[in-house]
Parts: sequence; structure tokens; C-alpha cells
Amino acid sequence: MIQTKKRSVSSSETGGSEKPVKKVKKEPGSKPAGDKTKAKVQKKDGVVKPSVGQKAGKFQKKTSPGGKPFENGEHKTFVPNTPESKKEYWNGLKAKQKELRQQRRQNKSKELYELSVSAKKIYEKLKRKTAEGKEELVQKLHELLGKEDAYAKVATSHDTARVLQCMIKNASEEIRDQIATSLLPSMAVLATSKYGHHCVTSLFKHGSKQLCARVVNEIIKDVVKLVNHTFSSSIVDAAYNEYATNEQRSFMRQPFYSELYKLDKDRTVQTMKDCWTTNAYMKSSVLSTVKDHLVQAANKRLTDNSLLHALLAEFLEEAGTTERSEVIELYLPLLASISSTRDGTGAAIYCFLHSVVKDRRSALRAMKPYVEKLSIHEHGHRLVMCVLNCYDDTVTLGKQVISPILEQIETIVGSGEWGRKVVGWIFSPDDKDLLHPTQIDLLNGYLEYSKKDKDIRRKEVFTVAKEAFCKQLESNASFWLRGGHTALLTAAILKNYQGEELGRLHRALAKVVCDPDWKVHEHEINLDGSFLSIEVDKKPKENLKPNAGVERKIKKFKKSPFEEEKAAAREKQLAANPLINGIEHAGIHIALKKMIKLDQEKRQLAGDDVSQFGLAIVEELAVEQLSAWITQNRPSFLLLLIFENSTEEVQQMLRKKVVPMKKELKSQKHTGGKLLAEKLKL
Repeated sequence: MIQTKKRSVSSSETGGSEKPVKKVKKEPGSKPAGDKTKAKVQKKDGVVKPSVGQKAGKFQKKTSPGGKPFENGEHKTFVPNTPESKKEYWNGLKAKQKELRQQRRQNKSKELYELSVSAKKIYEKLKRKTAEGKEELVQKLHELLGKEDAYAKVATSHDTARVLQCMIKNASEEIRDQIATSLLPSMAVLATSKYGHHCVTSLFKHGSKQLCARVVNEIIKDVVKLVNHTFSSSIVDAAYNEYATNEQRSFMRQPFYSELYKLDKDRTVQTMKDCWTTNAYMKSSVLSTVKDHLVQAANKRLTDNSLLHALLAEFLEEAGTTERSEVIELYLPLLASISSTRDGTGAAIYCFLHSVVKDRRSALRAMKPYVEKLSIHEHGHRLVMCVLNCYDDTVTLGKQVISPILEQIETIVGSGEWGRKVVGWIFSPDDKDLLHPTQIDLLNGYLEYSKKDKDIRRKEVFTVAKEAFCKQLESNASFWLRGGHTALLTAAILKNYQGEELGRLHRALAKVVCDPDWKVHEHEINLDGSFLSIEVDKKPKENLKPNAGVERKIKKFKKSPFEEEKAAAREKQLAANPLINGIEHAGIHIALKKMIKLDQEKRQLAGDDVSQFGLAIVEELAVEQLSAWITQNRPSFLLLLIFENSTEEVQQMLRKKVVPMKKELKSQKHTGGKLLAEKLKL
């Protein structure tokens, strides 16, 4: 039998020495001493180890020096690749890096380092919300940093940049102007800095109108460089969109037209076309220069910028067919990002309409993740409605656009009027109850880029969406009668429904209408916490649009981090927007009247077998609820409309329910009760 146990060399064999046995050199042709099956081993520190060049045995205990301390308090030596050793190593490495970082700062500028340390001590007091004497603390910081003229130097560091932002926030206008005077010569460096661009944003946020104009003038000097940088691109966007005047906007566009305008600005050049009105030879060079800038921005994915959107819109109108098609091909996958402004949305619609079918399909695939956000955006919803109105492949349209909308339809409808327009166009296009006639004409103008018949495409779109909407409404019918705006949308959607699906919608809505506990807010609350109220503006305004006689004002309550302020804001909101009975709501009353009047219109088109909303209400209405309705004016008018627009069968059902209450109905003094009693001939 082969022996597997390995023989160890004892201390007695080595003369009591702790040293390992020396390895005997092998001579050529000689054999090792001892048994061939026994391996030579070494002993060190009382641990048996295999000899050099030999691996540990399968059943031999693997030991390593170092690790946790022994029971007697002795510590083992350092052992790599263990959790304890890795933690110790990284802590030591971080400490060394911190020391080196501080040493580099001191070596680079010892005075600046000491200055930043003392400034951060004051900043720790200034940043507290409960701090007292903030003006004095800002004055100390200003004296500390202003004497050394160190504002531009400390603005690019991650710690001192926060000190500067806090100063700008809490400083007086005089000190803020002095800080800006020190920072403006280094605007290009600050705007492209990882931390310095926050200081520029603070100047816009807390500065006066004159200070913002000074900052914009400095941005104009290096606007081409700043647009193509990750950090400064957002600053240019904010400056162009919110703070610049019309003249400053034209100055910001001019360097993109030609290098001639980088230093010298021309007040007569307001648009791209003005560059070659006097010199026709400049047209090709201007278009080529603008195209290069647009291509560079698209390659860097820095297209969410209002300045670039304005340039893109001008370029698409003036460029030739070849140059235009090249730019359109680049920007088709980026339609969602350029639809954040009015000019950008116009350019996105232009790119979509002037692209081929294959490119349109890929553009919709890229736009699918952003359909929900585009549908509730002030400008982006126009792109979604354009796609819904002129894209011929309704199967692809259903997968890429309609399905994402229906999955989040309550979020889209509850976010504001733009989402309601998108949903309304799916189910009831060309409806003047939802859209202004000028917007309908604009959308219908896009049909020249479509080949399929308008009515056929709209029927196919409705077929794709109708079943999913039925399920949504049946699952949460009260949402679709939560306010006047949403209820009007629901009434418009019901226009194109027929058959059993219409009956399902009628029964679900009737349960909500006849619920005695149905309450809604006086003003419809959007999902962002704001509520819409229609108020007539008494002050005369210039340049009013045709539909601007009534202005919609959105009131928002800011969220507070303190519970007491939250509770106060909540009480104020509830006091300004109380809960009322849903059947007495003015806006919902108008929408319910429209739904009831649809019964007669649908009977004239489809016959008496069509579902009737009045019948669903009469069947669902309990006696107790009916007795409460006849004591109120608006519910009585609803009963009157049901009687006038329903079949004889429904009229008889309603009369049987009201006859036992004729004395109570005749005693009512409101107009609705009197007309109802007269109509029923009680």
C-alpha cells in the first residue's frame, strides 16, 4: 500500500535548531536519499511547510503568517488580500492622498490655502438657516477674499466654490456687484469648470436685472466655445432663453453665422437671411458655417439648447436640399431633446415631415421612451400631435406612440391642458371643444406629407386605442369626472364610441354620477399640486391672441421642508379650493349635459338600439338620491335633459320614479324644479 503521510523533520533530528534543513544539491545521475514516496519538508516557527518547489498536500492545513491577534495578545504579521488588510491599506492610502493634496495646495499657493481655510470657517456659520448676522459674515468674507482678489481663483475649487455661492446668495446688491466684477473677466474659465459654473448660475439666480445683462454680455464674447461644452451649455441655454434681451439674442447668434461677427456685432443682422441681403456671396459660407456648428453639437449630444434650436430652425428654412437632408438625418434620433423650446419643436416637426418612411420609423423608436414627457410638455406635445395626425403606419404608431400614452393616460391627462390635447386628438380629432381652430388648421396642414386618407387613418388609430381606454375608465371612472376640464375631455371621447363599448362607459360613469358621496374640488387639481382656475383678466394687454379673452392662471403652492409650513400651506390650499358635491359642480354639469345630448344624436345615426347615458343614470339612480336631486337646481336640469333626449321607454321610467315625489317637486322654487314639473306634467 502506498504511504500518503508526509514525514516531518523534528527538532531532535536537526539538533534542536529552528532553521530549515538545507536542500542537498542533486548530482547528475544520483537518486534522492530515503524513500521515493516520502517528500522532504521544512519546519519554521513550529509550522510544517512543504519544501521548495513542492505544493501543499490536499489534506494539509494551509497556514499563513499574520492576521488577527492571538489570545495572549501577540499580533500576526500583515497578510494581504483579506478584508482587514484591504481596509487598513485603503485607509492608509486615503490619509496619504489627503496629506499630499494639502501639501500640494500649500506648495502651489500657501497664501491661497490659508485664505480658503479661514474662509471655510466663516462659511460653516453662514450656511446655517438659523444663523444670525449673515450680512456681517458676508462682509467678513468679502474683506477676506476681496483684498487678495481671490474670487476667480477660489471659484474653481469644489469646497471654496460653495463658499462663493453662499456669499452671492446672502450678499447685498453692492457686494454682489463687486463679486461679479471680479468674476466676469474669467467667465469662460468659470462656465466650463466643473464647480465654477455653479457660481455663474448663482449670479443669474440672485443677481439684479443689470447684473444679469452684464453676465450675458460676457457670455456673448465666447458663446461658440461655451455652447459646445457640457457644463457651460446649460448656462448659455438659460441666458438665451430667460435673461437675454432681443438684441443680445441676435448678438449670440451672429458668431455662428460667420467669424466676422465674433468681435464686431451688427445690429442690422437679426436673422440668418440678413447676412446675405446686401452681399449675396456670403450665403454659401454662412450656411456652411452654421451646418458645421449643428453637426458638432449633434455629435456631442449637446442639442438641448434653445440657441441651437433657433439656429436649426433658421438653417432648415434657408439651406439647400442636400445640406438640409444631411442635417435632418443627424437630428432625427434627437427629436425628443430638441422639442423643449418653440423653435426646437418647429425644427423637430420639420425634420419628421421631410424624412423618408424608414427614417421616420427609427425616429419613433428613439422617441418612444420620451413620449410621456413630450405629451405633457408645453412645446413637445405639438410634435406628438403631428405624429398622430400624419404618420401612415398605424401599427407602428400604436406600438411606439399610442401604447406609451395609454399606459400612463391618467398621468398625462392629470398633468395639464397639453396632455389633455394629446389624448383628445387620439379619440376625437378636429374637435373644437378641445382645440382652437387655428391649431386644428395647423395640424391639418401637415397632411400634405401623408399618403393615406385622413378618415381611414383616424379610424385605425381609434381602433387601436378604444379597448385600452375602456379598461382604464372602468377601473377608475371617478378620475374622468374629477373636474370640469377632464369631464369635457371625457364627453369629447364618447362621441366616437358605439355599441357595447359605449354601454360599458355609460354604466361606469353613471355609478359615479349617482353616488351620494361623490365629491370633487371646486378647482381641478393637477398632479403637480397646482389647480386651474379660469379668471377674466381685467387689465388690458397688448398683442392678444384671438382666444386670449380669458386667461388661465395656474396657482402653485411651494413645498416647504418644515412640517408647520407644510400644514399651513395645505390648510390655505383647502380653504381656497374646498370640496363640493360633484353633481353641483359647474364645469362637470356642462360636461354631463353634453353627454346626455349625445344620446339623441347617436340615435339619429345608429337607431334606437344604441346605448343611452340617460338610461344608465335612471337605472342607477336610487330613490333617496332622486329625492335629493329634485331639491337642487342643476341636478333638476339634468333630469330635464334626460327626459328630453331619451326614448319613450326611458321617459316612462323617469316619470314613475318622480311621481311619488310630485308634491315635493312642485314646492321647489328653483328654475330647474319648476321646468321639470312642467315637463313631466305633474
